[in-house]
Amino acid sequence: MSHPDPLPAPVTARSLVRAALPLGAFYLTEVLVGLTDLAVVGSLGTAELAGVGLGKMILLSIMVVGFAVLSVGTVFMAERPTPRCRGAIVAASLVTALPFGVVAVAIGYRAEDLLDAAGYAPDVVRAFAEYARVLAWAIVPAMLLAALKNVLVAVGRTGAIAWLSVGIVALNLAGGILLVHGIVAWNGLGVAGAGWATILANAAAAVALLVHVRRFVRIDGLQLSRVFGGAVGIVRLGWAAGAQQALESVLFIVVLALLGAHSPLWLAAGTLVFAVMELNYVASVALGEVLAARIASARAGRTGEAFRLLRLGVGISGGTAAILAMMLALFTEPVAGIFSGSQASPAARHLTVDLLRWTAPVFLFDAWQVVLVHALRGLRRTRLPMVLSTGCYWIVGLGSGVALAGPVGLDAQGIWIGFCAGLACASAMLAIVAVRCARSADRGA
Repeated sequence: MSHPDPLPAPVTARSLVRAALPLGAFYLTEVLVGLTDLAVVGSLGTAELAGVGLGKMILLSIMVVGFAVLSVGTVFMAERPTPRCRGAIVAASLVTALPFGVVAVAIGYRAEDLLDAAGYAPDVVRAFAEYARVLAWAIVPAMLLAALKNVLVAVGRTGAIAWLSVGIVALNLAGGILLVHGIVAWNGLGVAGAGWATILANAAAAVALLVHVRRFVRIDGLQLSRVFGGAVGIVRLGWAAGAQQALESVLFIVVLALLGAHSPLWLAAGTLVFAVMELNYVASVALGEVLAARIASARAGRTGEAFRLLRLGVGISGGTAAILAMMLALFTEPVAGIFSGSQASPAARHLTVDLLRWTAPVFLFDAWQVVLVHALRGLRRTRLPMVLSTGCYWIVGLGSGVALAGPVGLDAQGIWIGFCAGLACASAMLAIVAVRCARSADRGA
């Protein structure tokens, strides 16, 4: 018979940050793995670099949406803190992840025809196919890694994730160099080698994490009905989270496309700002996952601390985003120089610097809306946040951006103003809902 874990220590700002830091390293690993793959295959040629970049963007988007769906498993584990419950949720998470793996493999094998029809160069299509058909299988160990990571978030033991993240990046880089370029008389596998390196790195990390979390889970004697029931629960609560993540990713692509239609300079500057915003997102989503687990535990235990935890999360995320914005404002020129290079035109450099400085304060709204979405997941609210965020992103943000760009005549600047307004709107609306839900949960304690 399994028993609940001992009561955890009171949640403080320090404990939230300490638990979130390793998670930040985990999500930063996704970015670094992508960068190492591009760096390794870059010497093969421009077509190979383009094919790998396109394949990674598409398949990682599927993986990120899957991560968002599986993240609600943390909520279930925090609500019912027993090893057997965690084992059932891990198994249910794998069942839930299967459709994402099927979609990834289908894209890896069928997208070649779509790229041909779209007019992509044959050598780019070939490189994409060779890479994507291998990388698609990395979704399976990546999803297992995410499910096991959720266990450590639920029990508040995330420290091992940081070391695991370092290992993933190192193994992916070393494996990529060896498998792409070969060694001695062996010429390697080309772009396919980068995909195999990612599979091996994720699989090794998943096995290591499985060994580490075995004391927190029990999988013996699990009933299929319980596993499939858990999968249904994850889908019911998590589909809205996944849909919201997908719509947000598409929004970023649409914004960049609109900027590019107005000016290549704006497209380059917008791409750079989005790259910097990824750091803000990594910090926010890491804190958000920890906060969701703590709020779920508080709600299930009827401790009346949901609103206090919400305030802690908002305060920490706002402070972190403010520090990042301040550093960006102070060191805008060096940051722009790192990404734009010496060959960038003075006009491109000037626009990039201005856009970074102007957008830096908006990092707070971006951080808050991410943390608030996760806090609401801990309160078992996912559908309303999806509706509100979608409305703010697409109606307020994109709608006002198109209006400012066209009728008002602000062109690309109007698109960017609308995008920032959408983030601010989402942050405000989600804050109102989160406060009401947290106070309601505390009153019911």
